[in-house]
Order: sequence, then C-alpha cells, then structure tokens
Amino acid sequence: MRTLLLLLVFSITTFISAQTIAFGSCHKVNDPNSDIILTSISDQNPDAFIWLGDIVYGKDGNPKHLSKKFDQLKSKSSYQNLLQSTTVYGTWDDHDYGLNNAGRDYQHKDRSRADLFAFLNVPKDSPAYERNGAYQSYDLSPKIKLILLDNRYFKSEYRPKPYNDPYLPDYEGTILGEQQWDWLENLLKSSTADVHIIASGIQVLSPNHRFEKWQNYPKEYKRLIGLLQTHTVKNPIVLSGDRHMSELSQKDIGYTVLYDATSSGMTEALTNNLNEENPYRVGKSIGVNSYGVLNIDWEKRNINFSFLDIHGKSLFDYNVPLDN
Repeated sequence: MRTLLLLLVFSITTFISAQTIAFGSCHKVNDPNSDIILTSISDQNPDAFIWLGDIVYGKDGNPKHLSKKFDQLKSKSSYQNLLQSTTVYGTWDDHDYGLNNAGRDYQHKDRSRADLFAFLNVPKDSPAYERNGAYQSYDLSPKIKLILLDNRYFKSEYRPKPYNDPYLPDYEGTILGEQQWDWLENLLKSSTADVHIIASGIQVLSPNHRFEKWQNYPKEYKRLIGLLQTHTVKNPIVLSGDRHMSELSQKDIGYTVLYDATSSGMTEALTNNLNEENPYRVGKSIGVNSYGVLNIDWEKRNINFSFLDIHGKSLFDYNVPLDN
C-alpha cells in the first residue's frame, strides 16, 4: 500500500502541466478596492499567492496600530476566501515592518516579525522561528523553490538626505546581513529546483530611480548577481514590490536572463513615476491598481508574466522560454 501511495504521489507531481503563482504588494485594508482585488485573485485559483511587502500600512513606529491592521486584514471575508482557495506566502517591506524606509535600527522589529508570522500562519515548527529576521524558503513543488528575502531586519540605515534627492550609494552597507547571506548561498548551491522565485520587497534590477532599490547598495547587488552566476541557479525570477506601479525588467547576467517582475499597487498605484528611466524594462509600466501572475507551463517550456487589474482584466502579457 505504501508503494502504491508513493507511486500515486509521484504520478500526480510528474503530470502537473502548469503552475500559476499570483503576487502583489502595496495594499491598504480599508481601501474599497481591497475586497475586489482579493476576490479576483481568489477566483483565479492560483497555486500560490505571494505578498511582496506593504501587506498593510501601519502608522510609523506604532506597533499596536500595525498589529491591528494585520488582524483586520486577516479577519476580512475576502481574505479568508483567498486563504481557502490557495496557499499564501509572504515577506515584508517598510510599512508592514513598522517604519517608512526603516532598517536594522527599528526598535519594534521583533514584535513586527511576530505579527507578520502570525498573519502568514508560518508553521510553528518552521526553522524561520529559530533565526532573526523574516526570511523563509518553501518548495512550491519539486520543480519550484520560493525564497522570501528580508530586506529590512538587517539592512544598514540610509544616510540622511533631502527628501527629493536620490540615495547616495552605500558601498559598505548591507541589505541582507551575513547571517541571511550564508543561508541564501547554502540554499542556492544545494537546490535542485528548475525555477527559483526570489521575493524581495524592493526592486533588484531597476537602477536609476531615486527611491529604494538594491542598487543603492552596489556591493549587495553585485553579491546577489554573483551568487546566481556562481551556482548557475536555474531560471531565477525576482518578484518585487514597493514602487506603487508595476513593470517587468530583464537583464542578461551571462549564463541566463534574470527577470524582475514588480507588482506594486494592489490598492496604491500611482502614475507620476511611469516615465522613469529603466534600461531593463520590457514593454510599458503600469499605473493602475493591479496584481501579478506568473504561469509556468512545463509541457511548452514557457513562462508567462502578466499583470491584471482589480477585476482580473489583463494589462500586460509577456512570454519567455524556460531554460533547460
């Protein structure tokens, strides 16, 4: 009987022809569009939904308010319906960490992590509880590894600057911290997955805008790209948020193409940043409330990136081949 069950599980896994993963960020629980977009995602029945930060917006430095917002979202019927229809994963960015653009010096960060993990229903036996920070990893299937990075808990604080000025490059600072870097390298070098989804609250590829991005920390950006190259990580895909707009970026990193799908603005999309220069952008940027969908077709060896509005109408669609 045990052999029969194992064969059945293997057969089901083997003949999965496609997998669909939805993702998004920048979501205010009291916005009228919240229920609409959560319902649209739920109706699509994705295999997984990934929060990319700013799940809720707490008042800066007010942990009680942040806890209240997480509880409010979790109790909504539209969100409960989403939990019934798919498995939800997530990481944070600044507003669900507790303080705008904050890093490692935020005094309530451990309480924020407790609230985040409770909201996400992170299993109590998860090794994530044994570490500092909120980084996690899951196998969505034998072929897909999900890596949820934490770009807040260990991040060097930004140097003071005038509000409208860009951040000066910090060549000595860190985003992930050594503990998380060691974890990430061990994960990548031992992985046998065919697709690696790397969730980051802030953009990895877009280099020129004046807001938060990996390239504000040039050494950290180069280290991430170097890890992918050193371990020839198969089909690396970054999912990012933060920007209040959505766009797809792609960059040739030597052995493969790295994609960065930014889905930001489930309820908080803006239009004043759509013309920012991004040499890696594919097609247009999107300034309406939306969410992203990643569809991996194993039979056709194809990855489809799409962005959909709050009603599930397609705004952007792009196909790329799946590397062998």
